[in-house]
Amino acid sequence: MESNLAKITQIIEPLGFSLDQYQPHLSGERWLMMRDKLVLIGYQNETKEKVVIKVSDKISGKKEIVREKKVRDIMNSLVFSDDSILFPAEIYFGLSNNHLVWVAKFIPQEKIFVQHSLEEQFFTALRAFETQEAFHASTYRHLREIGDTFPILTAQNYLDNFQKFSAGSALTKTFHYLADHRTIIDRYANHLIHTDFVPHNFRISGNQIYMLDSSSFCFGNKYESWARFLNYMLIHNPKLENLLLNYIKQNRSPEEYLALRLMRIYKTGYLLNYYAETLNKTTGDLHILTQRRLDFWHQVLGALIDDRPLSSEVLERYLVERDQLRSIEEKERQREFAVA
Repeated sequence: MESNLAKITQIIEPLGFSLDQYQPHLSGERWLMMRDKLVLIGYQNETKEKVVIKVSDKISGKKEIVREKKVRDIMNSLVFSDDSILFPAEIYFGLSNNHLVWVAKFIPQEKIFVQHSLEEQFFTALRAFETQEAFHASTYRHLREIGDTFPILTAQNYLDNFQKFSAGSALTKTFHYLADHRTIIDRYANHLIHTDFVPHNFRISGNQIYMLDSSSFCFGNKYESWARFLNYMLIHNPKLENLLLNYIKQNRSPEEYLALRLMRIYKTGYLLNYYAETLNKTTGDLHILTQRRLDFWHQVLGALIDDRPLSSEVLERYLVERDQLRSIEEKERQREFAVA
């Protein structure tokens, strides 16, 4: 990795940028999730301002960066209600020595999301969800216009995805449960969503949310963004998870609450598949932790299907085991967006 960073330094210096010594995205568990692009922290040499540099010399990584920029440019051209979702300003985009380089402004934040008051977290998240829901591709013409840039997920797409990672596993019954409710999944489709809406993919500056990852925007069931966020908060802030759940129960129909639960089941299955696939890539404490995560999310899945709260004992036991098994590097990285 050091030789790779040295090479990237040689590439970006003529462009007017340098790398920071601390690279949070290259440490801890995050490194296992890196695909074919690097996300680096650096500085613009002339202004000394902090920047985020995305770079790749691989075909798949370049395609991902190009698509992310294209989505971001289109999103910036749309008029969001009260500008509640923004993107960091682009500073540079170009090819250098066979490396595609994309540089954007680093967005500072006074405190991480979960350090805001519970009320602030609730209204910030709700505003983001409602802003996304407001973009609804309601006609064939709309779908055709966005289809070249944004993936469009129907109930069939969700079921096909789930079937791929449930084949031959204990998730097969869960697949049939989702299939039985495919009409509900489709009823709330064609909304703008962010499939990975969690605090490490956005930063808060003032009262505004800046999205750091535009590659995860697509059109699908409007509760997929909610589902990813609530599953995350189940661990990191159960009070917020409960508050948002109660909001749905009290302000939207029972059918919409079911749609949310179906999406949470889908996202839980996605997590189980991810940890199952990465299990053989891990060793030592991380291998044990991955096994614990598989056990934990299977219990979450059961609670979601039964529509009951997860046992507090199950959650507390998992958090203790997780903190004991995490590496020092991962604990340090978590401080970027989580209290624990």
